[in-house]
This record gives sequence, C-alpha cells and structure tokens, in this order.
Amino acid sequence: MKTAALEKYTVRDVLEYRGNPQLYHTINDVGTVEDALGLMRDHDIVSLPVFDSNSQSFVDIVSVYDIRDYIIHSK
Repeated sequence: MKTAALEKYTVRDVLEYRGNPQLYHTINDVGTVEDALGLMRDHDIVSLPVFDSNSQSFVDIVSVYDIRDYIIHSK
C-alpha cells in the first residue's frame, strides 16, 4: 500500500532534519551482548554502531532486535 504523502520525502530529508548525529555510544566487535544491552538501556537507545577492535573501522550496527533474534534462533 502506497501512501502518497510519504512518496515526496526521502531518507536524506529525514537525516537533514535530524541533524548530524554524534557517535557518543559505540561498541567494538568483541564487546559482550551484556555490555551492548547495558549501553542501550543506560542511554535509552535501541542500536549501537559497531567498530572493529583492531582497525577501529566501522563494521555494522547492532540493535536490540538483532540481539533478540540471535538469542531466539541460536538455540
């Protein structure tokens, strides 16, 4: 179902409206799930940028939904 009102907006519009986000809260790829969930809880966020622990380069984003799905499906 298409919504005509949404067709005129782009993701860039949303990013420009939001402003430049600061990466105050990140985690490295060897951080624990407990650490990630603690950061998300403490800072009222649902996802974290993940950086490679050796090169400090961006790897991906992990969310509470990713963690939930991993726990449910990894049994």
